[in-house]
Amino acid sequence: MAIEVITEFIDKDTVRIIGYVKDDDGALVDPTACKVSVIDPDGATQIDEVAMSQTATGTYEYYYHTGETTDPMDKGEWRGYVLTVDGSGATAKISTGNYAFTVG
Repeated sequence: MAIEVITEFIDKDTVRIIGYVKDDDGALVDPTACKVSVIDPDGATQIDEVAMSQTATGTYEYYYHTGETTDPMDKGEWRGYVLTVDGSGATAKISTGNYAFTVG
């Protein structure tokens, strides 16, 4: 079953952020770390590279509660990114995927 993609929320909703990590062949794989950041419409970082929860091989999620850091919730386009790290130190491979959602 496909996951329904919802991009518009109201104040006090919960946004489910999902990250899929795939290798060059498109197979889901587990990285060293998978982190999420959430940035409000004013450009302030509300969540800064917090670890996501693994739900299956190569699949990670984070639940962000709108209104969690501001009351009332800032209306407009929220954006963020999922940061994937594979390895450590100078040889670590880092990938970033961007996303956005609207609070109306």
